[in-house]
Amino acid sequence: MVRRDLISSILAMVCLTLVLVPLPVKAQSAASATLYISVNPTTVVAGEWAGVSAVVINNSGAKLRTTVTFKAVDPCGTVTDLGYNRLALAPGQSVLVTTAYPTKANSCRGTHAVTVTAGGTKSLGPSATTYLEVQ
Repeated sequence: MVRRDLISSILAMVCLTLVLVPLPVKAQSAASATLYISVNPTTVVAGEWAGVSAVVINNSGAKLRTTVTFKAVDPCGTVTDLGYNRLALAPGQSVLVTTAYPTKANSCRGTHAVTVTAGGTKSLGPSATTYLEVQ
């Protein structure tokens, strides 16, 4: 009888503990983000660097975890990975993320598309593109 009461008490405590433990909150998808991008300067001589800045805004009412990836494509089709940042933004929060674009002396001349994309390896979210003129 005492053993059954003890087991019942323990089971009751386990059930109560499970009810009181908060469930993990699932972060919003990157689709709830807005991105803006710019390069400075907007024109460089091949071999010079340009600064790349992006603003990421969490438009949702929940925490947003996302990876922001920077890439550039020159007129010859060469893709350059400029880096990435993992972010965790509170509801309504915005953050400035920067990187650099080191053009090569033998870079293809013309307009280079510089893009920032939010998302992860499984799903890509929004993106924004700006252009750098390489002379």
